[in-house]
Amino acid sequence: MRFLLLSTLLLTFGLVACKVPGSASDPTLARVENSELKRSEMLAEGPWDSLSLEERTSRVEHWISRESVYERALAEKIDELPEVKRLIEDAKKKIVLGAYFAQVTDTLSVSEAEIAAYYEAHPENFALESNVYNLALVTYMSGNTAWQYYGPATRKKITEAPATNWLVREVESFDSVTVAPFECPVVNLDTLSVGKISPPKTCGKYLKSVIVLAKRDSGSVRPLNEVADLAQVLAANGKRKDFIASFKENIKKRQAIFVYPEEIAK
Repeated sequence: MRFLLLSTLLLTFGLVACKVPGSASDPTLARVENSELKRSEMLAEGPWDSLSLEERTSRVEHWISRESVYERALAEKIDELPEVKRLIEDAKKKIVLGAYFAQVTDTLSVSEAEIAAYYEAHPENFALESNVYNLALVTYMSGNTAWQYYGPATRKKITEAPATNWLVREVESFDSVTVAPFECPVVNLDTLSVGKISPPKTCGKYLKSVIVLAKRDSGSVRPLNEVADLAQVLAANGKRKDFIASFKENIKKRQAIFVYPEEIAK
């Protein structure tokens, strides 16, 4: 069925190609009653030249199906129904307003100072949603070396990942994590003290310990250098919102506007 439809459509195109209008640079691809599909429309909606013949034909079929129903709706004057007219007018206003606001705010930009000012004024937008940890996972050479290392380490505050030595087989670092990114040992990060090493636990052939090197509490504000891109977007959105509000007020001051409270109150 698909093959027959494709073949029929291609044959139809071939029969009427010499009769439909359209320049060589923007030819007409199909027509339904008074509606024409131009190549430029297909290009505006997405890739066209790179599509296969079947893919192009599929897109044309979709347009024909839609336009056929649309033409029938126009013939039955659906567009003249009061509710439809209102919806069309509302949609038109939204499109025009959106395009106009985009035009008047097109040259708006935010400076580094404005980004920093927004960051300082809205710390809630940059707060951590959960605790964030820097961790070190220590893998020991053996069971004996594990306890040899662990004892003295408990008397220290460790804030940097330790180096490997004859007691320690491997040290892995994990920065800015909210949960332990390893399956073993199983630890509750919230119960571990910053700078302290956890007791060795068996993980397969080796014993391992976890060290919380640093912790940032939930609700604390992230540094600006970590959220610079987000701060720029939010600052730009805020500036655009303020500009549009001011722009609306200035426009209203130059227009004849009448309000009828007695009618509103009825």
